[in-house]
Amino acid sequence: MSSVSVAKRIQTDLDAGLTAYEKWRMSIRFSTALVAASLLVVGILIERWMPAEQLSLGAAFQAAAALLVLAPILWEALWGLFRESPEYYSGQLVSIAALAAFAIGDFTTAVIVPVILSVAFFLEERSILGANSAIAGLQALQSNLARRLTEDGTERSIAASELRVGDTIVIAPGESIPADAVVLHGHAAIDQSSITGESTPEEVSPGSKVFAGSMNLNGLIRARVTSAGDDTTLAKVLDLFQEAERSKTRVLRLVEQYAKYFVLAVLMIAGITLFLMHDVTRAITVLVVGCPGPFLIAGPAAMVASLAVASRHGILVKNARFLEALSEVNSVVFDKTGTVTTGQLDVCRVVPCSGEEIAIIQAVLPGVSVNQHPVSKAIARYGKQQDLSFVEAEEVEEVPGLGIRIHYPDGRVVLLGRESWLNQEGIETQPIDHSGPMVWAAEISGETQRSLGCICLSDHARADSSQVIQLLRDLRVERTVLLTGDRSAVAQHIGQEVGVDEIVSEVLPSEKLQVVELEKKAGYNVMVVGDGINDAPALAAGNVGVAMGVGGADITMRSADIVLMTHQLDRLPMAMVLAAKTKATIHRNVLIGAGLTLVMLGMASAGTITPIAGAVLQNIGEAFVIINSAAILRWKWQPVSQSTSS
Repeated sequence: MSSVSVAKRIQTDLDAGLTAYEKWRMSIRFSTALVAASLLVVGILIERWMPAEQLSLGAAFQAAAALLVLAPILWEALWGLFRESPEYYSGQLVSIAALAAFAIGDFTTAVIVPVILSVAFFLEERSILGANSAIAGLQALQSNLARRLTEDGTERSIAASELRVGDTIVIAPGESIPADAVVLHGHAAIDQSSITGESTPEEVSPGSKVFAGSMNLNGLIRARVTSAGDDTTLAKVLDLFQEAERSKTRVLRLVEQYAKYFVLAVLMIAGITLFLMHDVTRAITVLVVGCPGPFLIAGPAAMVASLAVASRHGILVKNARFLEALSEVNSVVFDKTGTVTTGQLDVCRVVPCSGEEIAIIQAVLPGVSVNQHPVSKAIARYGKQQDLSFVEAEEVEEVPGLGIRIHYPDGRVVLLGRESWLNQEGIETQPIDHSGPMVWAAEISGETQRSLGCICLSDHARADSSQVIQLLRDLRVERTVLLTGDRSAVAQHIGQEVGVDEIVSEVLPSEKLQVVELEKKAGYNVMVVGDGINDAPALAAGNVGVAMGVGGADITMRSADIVLMTHQLDRLPMAMVLAAKTKATIHRNVLIGAGLTLVMLGMASAGTITPIAGAVLQNIGEAFVIINSAAILRWKWQPVSQSTSS
């Protein structure tokens, strides 16, 4: 790789996510530091190599260097007096130290300490381990252009921001999808890792959902826009990430709350040192090493690294404090349909009254293949799996809430629907022992009518449900509860299959809320996991609410604290382990950062280090915090009980 390309890569990395003001602020800091360092070197050379009468010129160069490098820091320190924000504390302490060094004529210290602080400033700005870069990366996924299909069938290239719900767009291989949409025509493999965290491309066909920011890997598709602009799933992901990055945990709020008292203590120690020792250099060193940078960035560095890892795995955390709450969860309440189960009906058996099973499915296939009801989709899918052929129907008539009538060219009529509807039509049925949904098929031919049989359907548990519940137990979760409005027999079957501790069935949304409240009153820290809409009250009531799925509905975003942009339940224990690791990292950062600062304060008061050495040591403390936090970025999920100790 050429030096030019390396330089461009570095510049891109440094600029990623910076606003114009941030770039200007950084350039001022570095340009003044560079010029000041040059002036300082010139002044020192004049003092050492020029005649004695030129000493004042050398001192003037050094004084100019000190004033130049101190000016932006002093301005920010004064501005910070009116803002009362911890981010200005380090600048205020260093400003006092540099002014004191300037006053006693120690221009070298007055220049080098602020220059070292500028390096620390750079580390802090970029330390937050690419929070801005992560956000900019998400923003970069948003396509700027879209190809909209006009009414006359021609394609027109427009800005993605001009797309509206209902527009038909064309996405070619290699193009980014500009909006959330439903595929109308074509087949393709879509890379949705930026949204769902899944590395395997998803095969889409007519009826499949695609999301803004995902990439079409192959195949030309046409799709109808369902959400555009700020309403897309990607835009909501970006909003969640920004909101979480700005939020704080209890530990971070505590650190910031007492940071000002720490600064006052440092000023007091510096004053006492000066009073007792009559040594301005020691007092300056105290001010330099007392900068609270290491433990002020202790939390944000770890938190944003954790948020980036979670987002990479399709776990969107709405607020940083919920990462802390996750590590304290000891009871998990699951919704059944769409959470523990797939939420998709499948044909489990066909009970014939007359004829063969295959003949019954073939008789109803012409009707279900053109109907969008979940039961129809399940039967159509079953017919496709069995590779069954069928005769085209003359007409398919839908009877709302009851079923469908399928009219054949030979005069036959096949009914598919509720048992009660067939009974009303004078068709007898027989009792069937099945706890899940079922539909009946019947045939009317002239004056003859007969029941063909019953098609039984069921939802089934996700493949990883039982394993995830065991993983949660390994993470010291004491109770797991399955909550559903479904019938008791269905709930018992699913609950026993996945191995939950308690099953609560036939409850309304308001009653789900009561169950969660009872868990909390019993002393548990409750995590509620649901599909977001009918579970909204329960999600909001839990200590942590987790919404499943990638639909991005507003009610999901509002009621849940965490949104899983994938249907894999193993993200739950993954999030809990990551939360525990993040909490431990923050505590370690704060303790070591504060401890190192206290040790350096003692050394500075004793006169064992100089101001410049103190500034270097103070930067070492910040570097440790950043490196320790960066370790979270390399963390990989290991779904075994041993991961609890990681």
